[in-house]
Amino acid sequence: MTNSEPIVLDALVLGGGFGGIHMLHQLREMGLTVVALEAGTGVGGAWYWNRYPGARCDIESLVYCYSFSPIIDDEWSWTERYATQPEIVRYINFVCDRLDLRKDICFNSRLVKATFDEEAGFWTLHTENGDVYRARHFVSSAGPISEPIWPDIPGREKFKGEIYHTAKWPQQEPDFRGKRVGVIGTGSSGTQLIPLVAEQAKHLTVFVRTPNFYANANNRPLTDSDQAWWMQNRTRIRERLRTSEIVGSGDVFMNEGMLATRLRKGDEYSENERREILEKRWQFGGATMPRAFVDILTNHELNDEISGFLRAKIAHIIKDPATAEIMTPRNIYFGTKRICVGTNFYETFNRPNVTAVGVKKTPIERFSEKGLVVDGKEHEFDVIICASGFDALTGALTVIDIHGVDGKTIKDVWSKGSDTYLGIGVAGFPNLHLIGGPGSPSVLVNVVMANEYQVGWISRRIKYMRDHGLTRVDVDPDYQAKWSQTVKDVIQGTVLVSADSWYVGTNVPGKAKGILAYAGGMVNYKQACDAAAERKYEGFVFS
Repeated sequence: MTNSEPIVLDALVLGGGFGGIHMLHQLREMGLTVVALEAGTGVGGAWYWNRYPGARCDIESLVYCYSFSPIIDDEWSWTERYATQPEIVRYINFVCDRLDLRKDICFNSRLVKATFDEEAGFWTLHTENGDVYRARHFVSSAGPISEPIWPDIPGREKFKGEIYHTAKWPQQEPDFRGKRVGVIGTGSSGTQLIPLVAEQAKHLTVFVRTPNFYANANNRPLTDSDQAWWMQNRTRIRERLRTSEIVGSGDVFMNEGMLATRLRKGDEYSENERREILEKRWQFGGATMPRAFVDILTNHELNDEISGFLRAKIAHIIKDPATAEIMTPRNIYFGTKRICVGTNFYETFNRPNVTAVGVKKTPIERFSEKGLVVDGKEHEFDVIICASGFDALTGALTVIDIHGVDGKTIKDVWSKGSDTYLGIGVAGFPNLHLIGGPGSPSVLVNVVMANEYQVGWISRRIKYMRDHGLTRVDVDPDYQAKWSQTVKDVIQGTVLVSADSWYVGTNVPGKAKGILAYAGGMVNYKQACDAAAERKYEGFVFS
């Protein structure tokens, strides 16, 4: 049922994931009238949609969760080192119910249009099903990695078999038994999905476009002693997260000796010592390799050495040399794509029912009625799975018709570059507050921790406005330009300047190339945001 008159709110929150429900809770605690819109039938955000086989987080579950609520801390326990998608969704539902948030979330409500009324100082927001809202503040927590993209391959509609996207997975699990399955993509989703589909399928063919570096998760159940250790050390670990001594990508249980190397340059060790350090991290599991030494992204020779170490692992694990070569990243620096974390990924390519097809030099030409055509050869399938990634950081908003001052759309404004101020505001879009937006570090750090910080910062700014009788906040274009330059400057002198991945938007045809996230780390980011807040939110224009 649609509302006949616009529902008037202090704030509307977009998204029912980690950031969205925390923002909803925070604003409600401040006494604001607020509603959250969620396109799905339940909470979870990206985790609601990404329910493919094997989906799990690559940040350790103990720190991939909220820290703002003692109630949640006391009443929830994780079961595995890296939580599965179902457990993460159960956690978000638990939080939602425990804090009584569900009554203020509108499900099956996909936002399609948002227009800022300059005279009234309100946003008018329309959903796909016809509901209309008017809100003073529009907070987007649509998710930095939530807008899926299909492979840029013609003829998809011609395929007569089953076709799925990992980020649009059906609620009823498909049955792959006895079927010929093709998978396009070997990024994070493909890495997790491929081993499990291979166990079911009659034959699995993996089309490898740009192979990536990979680490074994070394996942395991969390024991009673693990839980006791966590209760005893939780406060200390969270403080170390805030100072980036650890990041949660495999280092929560890491001993001090292994952690210490992250502060030293690679050339402070001998070649044999470096290899021993890398081997220990490989065996320990998780995405711990990027922090083995302090200068991995700035020392090209060291980066090459680490890349070589990981390439040797591929050659050792995959028995067929030709297949190993297809799966080996070449001509890219380690760290210019997000390292994938999974279980039995490389080992899966030793199965007799699994084939890898390299399509970097000879791309997939088209879909056909029976499958996919590569180099003139038709590969026939019953099922095709596209693990083809996302339009990261900007896509979740550019698919919405968002109009700011003078009718400018956010899609047009970001068509030449995803400029923001502090990853939180966009010039010309008053009272639009971003969680996990471009120019923030969200996708390069523990995103839940980054979300928590931004939720708190945005809430304090809204309180500042209310306390001072202010109703409108916009971004000073000069400050936005300076921050955008800072985001670009941070990667100078690092291997990230050569990135050719979703980090810079090159996975989306036509998208402006440029670093999408702030790569200076969470500590530096918080310092910049806190400094602006201390100077009465310098760079923002209030009225």
